[in-house]
Amino acid sequence: MQVIGSIIWVLFSVMIIIGGVVGCFTPLEVVASLAFLLPIFLCVGGVADILYYFRVKEFAGAKALLFSGIFNLLLAIIFFSMGVESTSATIVYFVAFLAMFRGVLAFVYAFDIKQLHTGAFWVVLLLGVLNIAVSMIFIAFPAIGGITIGIMISLFIVLFGIASLLGWWSARTLFGR
Repeated sequence: MQVIGSIIWVLFSVMIIIGGVVGCFTPLEVVASLAFLLPIFLCVGGVADILYYFRVKEFAGAKALLFSGIFNLLLAIIFFSMGVESTSATIVYFVAFLAMFRGVLAFVYAFDIKQLHTGAFWVVLLLGVLNIAVSMIFIAFPAIGGITIGIMISLFIVLFGIASLLGWWSARTLFGR
């Protein structure tokens, strides 16, 4: 089961990175499809976080993973109930909030990783700060965020995929190869 979980984690991370890169070249399609797919992504990610929490619950930082999973499931329920029209109207602010939330989680997680001496501390910390910076841009300039949302979301997705791969690398180091 450990090997299967590791394979799924890496495949999910690589798919996220590829999707983000493709989205950089098709930003209008990203915005249109995101309003529909966002609740699905949140639901799948939330379930994955919660399932993985039960594997690592005795380690530092595991509660942040559980909180992230529950939070994603709650947001998925909200967006499923709102419908596509309402979701697309609030997407700029939602993405800003999600980027800030993920940035803070990455920031906190970086200090947990630092204790493992895996070398990923600075990268995860930088990704957390970048997520927070992107969220501030979205909040301060929603018109700019609305115009460039497809590209910005795609870049956010790439950063999240990279952070997920780094999380896999750290977990692999923690549990042994």
